[in-house]
Amino acid sequence: MAINILDSMIINRISAGEVVESPFSIVKELIDNALDANATKISVEIKNGGIDSIIVKDNGKGIQFDDIKKAFLPHATSKIKNLDDLDAIYTLGFRGEALASISNVSQTNMISKTPDADCAYTIDVNGGVFSEITPMSADVGTKIEVNNLFYNTPARRKFLKRPKTEEAQITNIIARYILAHPEIEFKYTADNKTVYKTTGKTLLDAIYCVYGEETTRNIMPVEKTVGNLKLSGYVSKIGYSKPNTTYQTLIINGRYVIDEIVSKAAYMAFEEYLMTRQFPFYVLNLTMPNVDVDVNVHPSKMNVKFASPSKIYDLVYTAIRGAIYEFLNPNKHTPVDIKSIETPQDNLIKTDINSLKEIEIEPSIKPFNNNKVELRQTSFSPITFFDLKRETDETKVAPINNVDSNQTTEQQNKLANSNIGANSASNEEQNNTYQNIDEFVDYKIVGELFNEFLILEKNDKMILLDFHAGHERLNYDKFTKMVKARDVVIQDLLIPYVQELSEPEVEFILDLKPNLSDLGFDIDAFGDKKIIINSVPMQLKDINLKDFIDDLVHDMKNLKPTMNNEIRHYLMQKACKSSVKSGMKLNEMEIKELLKNLDINNPVLLCPHGRPVVTIISRAQIEKWFKRIV
Repeated sequence: MAINILDSMIINRISAGEVVESPFSIVKELIDNALDANATKISVEIKNGGIDSIIVKDNGKGIQFDDIKKAFLPHATSKIKNLDDLDAIYTLGFRGEALASISNVSQTNMISKTPDADCAYTIDVNGGVFSEITPMSADVGTKIEVNNLFYNTPARRKFLKRPKTEEAQITNIIARYILAHPEIEFKYTADNKTVYKTTGKTLLDAIYCVYGEETTRNIMPVEKTVGNLKLSGYVSKIGYSKPNTTYQTLIINGRYVIDEIVSKAAYMAFEEYLMTRQFPFYVLNLTMPNVDVDVNVHPSKMNVKFASPSKIYDLVYTAIRGAIYEFLNPNKHTPVDIKSIETPQDNLIKTDINSLKEIEIEPSIKPFNNNKVELRQTSFSPITFFDLKRETDETKVAPINNVDSNQTTEQQNKLANSNIGANSASNEEQNNTYQNIDEFVDYKIVGELFNEFLILEKNDKMILLDFHAGHERLNYDKFTKMVKARDVVIQDLLIPYVQELSEPEVEFILDLKPNLSDLGFDIDAFGDKKIIINSVPMQLKDINLKDFIDDLVHDMKNLKPTMNNEIRHYLMQKACKSSVKSGMKLNEMEIKELLKNLDINNPVLLCPHGRPVVTIISRAQIEKWFKRIV
């Protein structure tokens, strides 16, 4: 086979893929260049997730006439002159191939004017083909417009995500730039809707713009200097946490990065104050010598390597512990003054949440017959569609991952029951797991354990029943039957529920809206970065809506709204879990009713998340524990 030397056009197209992976990467490169040009105002405008159009405009120092064409050539940069410069990067967008790669896979236009130039100059570069440079009228700074991304490489274009997903990635990175550079005025518009507009003042203003009033009221300042290391910013107060780490922002020398050392240090500082699956919020600025941090460990420059990681860990941990100490000692704590926050007029919250109390909604129960509901008859799998191994590990239940979708429900139930307690040491212990629904007949209620388990006695066996898991199981089975029969009844909320989320989380929840609607949830966007829930399924009228929404956004990276069948089961599982009140106590009548329902419904004796509802310990096994028998 002959070896061909590729021409420059093909080489540039191939190289473009190393830099231009998505609209997100283009926006990041262009904002970096604007920051390095000392811009104080930066605007970003996208259409259709940036696939159709990206416009980044700044008021920086511009590009000289003689350098306009050079800026689009491969490996051309004003930021690196020799090999030593790579070891001490002070600028952000130093990758010389960025504009060359972008213009090779799009239709690009640039307009730029320097302060000392008589006019601005513009150039078009379409698929790597240059137009003439022509003069025009424009303000000082640079404007780059990128249209029709991957128009000449359709193979790459078809691998782009949905426009809303691409938009969410762009929204997320712009939020990080706003937090990293609060002194700069940012304006971000998506499909003609202003998403962010900042004042260019303080970090507190930036946090308010990105995360809203609730988060801003629940943060406290943190600051510590050790030698040439300086840490400053804000962390969440005790009692305020987030369901995932997307609410954590670390800026090192003006660059947004992701680092596990800092995240771990923050988590450990808060650990004793956090509930399971909750994480602290923070926006932290770390200033340090450039030679002590390597930003070249990954092409995206979003991961770094520290020369002394233990020093960074200690700095973050002790700084946050100090902030927590001050918070727990009110005389030393100065609360955040939210009244001092400056917000652009068109960014103000349009609706007063307190006005919701004046809304008079008569409680109503009405049938929910949505003709769109088309659930195929499928066999139920006791575990969710994505990996729940961690949950099953915690309860020492062997994961049931060999369920055949063609098996009958009875076969799956037997398989599930045969797996419960599979970690037991002996065959006798394995046989102690619950396998026969008739065991609930003629039981004796002995008592309650840890406010979590019922202790029942029958013949020579002790039955332990997790009544929270049992309630969840019953709720799920009843709710599933209602959905399949299109017989869901909905309950209007007297006061609609409103929750503040980040922009990507709002978009994610709205992507799930059709599935949630099918289940009886009336949910919609509510102003800036908020959702509103007006009704819930009557079957789940006691649902904790905050826990439900937090569970969804916690798993948002694992979910794809296009997986309708799996998503529907997942939503029902999470909803049923959130409808069971923690710390609940049952009287004898309620206990009997629960056991009666378990008999009648004959469910899979696992909660919807794969944990066992019941286990049995034989008298013989207990006597072995006490050495009564050998």
